[in-house]
Amino acid sequence: MLSKKSLSVLGLALGFAGVAGSIGQVTTPTPPTTPTPTAPKAPSTTPVTPTSPGATPHTPSHSTNPGQNSAPSHNRTAPGANPPASSGGQNSGTTQPVNPGATKPNATSPTTPTTGQVVDPNAAMLPGAGAAEWPKVTEGPYITRSVPKDWLLQIIVDLSSNGGVMPGVPVNPNASPFIFDSMTMVFPIVATSSNSHVNISGVNSWLRFEGRDMMTGGFAKEWTPEKPAPVLLTKMASGQLYPSGVNLGKWYWERPNTQTKTVQLMIEIPTTSSRTFIDDAAACKVDWPKGSWPEVAAATFQPQMFIDCGIDPITFEMKMYNMKPIQDAVKEWTKGNPKEITPHKLAKFLTHKVVHGMIPGRPDIFFGSLPQSFLGLDLLGAPLAMETRQIGAKDMGTVLVACMREAGLPARLIFGYQAMQDVADGNNQVHFTNNDRFRCWVEYCLYDEAKKTINWVPIDYMQFRFTSNAMGDLNMPWNYIGTLTYAESMVPVALQAFPPTTVMGYGYPALWGWVLMPGVPVNLGQSITVSTSRAGTTPKNARSNKGESNNPPNQVR
Repeated sequence: MLSKKSLSVLGLALGFAGVAGSIGQVTTPTPPTTPTPTAPKAPSTTPVTPTSPGATPHTPSHSTNPGQNSAPSHNRTAPGANPPASSGGQNSGTTQPVNPGATKPNATSPTTPTTGQVVDPNAAMLPGAGAAEWPKVTEGPYITRSVPKDWLLQIIVDLSSNGGVMPGVPVNPNASPFIFDSMTMVFPIVATSSNSHVNISGVNSWLRFEGRDMMTGGFAKEWTPEKPAPVLLTKMASGQLYPSGVNLGKWYWERPNTQTKTVQLMIEIPTTSSRTFIDDAAACKVDWPKGSWPEVAAATFQPQMFIDCGIDPITFEMKMYNMKPIQDAVKEWTKGNPKEITPHKLAKFLTHKVVHGMIPGRPDIFFGSLPQSFLGLDLLGAPLAMETRQIGAKDMGTVLVACMREAGLPARLIFGYQAMQDVADGNNQVHFTNNDRFRCWVEYCLYDEAKKTINWVPIDYMQFRFTSNAMGDLNMPWNYIGTLTYAESMVPVALQAFPPTTVMGYGYPALWGWVLMPGVPVNLGQSITVSTSRAGTTPKNARSNKGESNNPPNQVR
């Protein structure tokens, strides 16, 4: 069990930089490097502090003295205690800056999450097996798609300086505003997945201060002071992919002594999702590669919060988890030889072991007062979740990804939105409640080295819970692995709970992050709303069909 004691934690996010420089910069920094992909466990990395444009690196103060530009210590609420400050007034307290994920068990718990080495960004991610370059690949034949549906994914990030967010309710006039010279906000974009792709040119966004539009439009090629616009980061400054191949949208605002009590970022992401079908017999025959994994597969082995690393609650450094619970489980299950069977068979085997060995039910998300809104995610981290066994639905995904990576199989966790609440699953109807609509699934990479192709294979592990507890025939198709007859209703939102770059979060992770310069605000209330709309056959038509939208596009809140 987790300790009921709250921990005083403050930290920075993973130390990775974007192509336009560090996330808080316009200039290009010295390129960092990332871990080697050939090892199933990612080496460690050191956090890089965010920097302002043209400024020297700045580390937020650890002072507990209150003030606009100080970063006080923060007591992380233990699971089962009160949630963070909510949009519905569930908690009168405020949410103060902290890097999410610094959870520590009590003395009777089997492991402390962050006992490993500090993450080293200088460990290069290079092609394995002595290869001079990454394998060039195309999409493989093992996954086919049908019944495409176009969705307009709508994200609204509402932030308030008084520690609570109540959309539509005037801000407390006595609340202290955010004060900054520059601000960078980051939100993930999942360009492609096993069942979806995004029309990048159709993405639209609005950045608002106290309801006033400060920046609008889609992604530009570059940001300039004369014409500020959002940009899409697809690679780090080193030229390599972000962890798991995620893209990052970056909204940068620069004006001395900017003051605002509310910040709202709204993003419209046109996404096409399709049903997926796997040629299971052919997939079972694809063997392990003898050379390097493709770059996007190798990127899944980079350090990722809640999978293999987190913030040390004492030193505030990003450290690797003690992965022994994951290592021991995979070794026991596979008798120390996971590659004795082919990757697709191993994916089935590990899915069965993890899903039927866990007891989901622990709350791992704090919901807001509005439909489809939430205040943050409360994840244990894969090793602690493996030992606890009684976990949340999203915790189960971190364990499955961690086990696949430990066995040498590239895998990633997808945080997504269930666009349709009632879907057909064979002869059955499946209903997703409002609380189930923001959910997760896993993808692993099936790489055919001979054909130079890859497919991401989706695994709906939560639906897999309803299959037999007995291990099935690995040579036969399994329900919910590869073939998802309702995947046209599944819209990916993120590949991590917290952006894998130099940004700060508050309290509990909520997919987004930011950097304010020159200092860190003391208090912040957050509410994130995820919804979809659909009209006709193209996402852009959904903007005119407000009746089918949970949150009509361009809604001021």
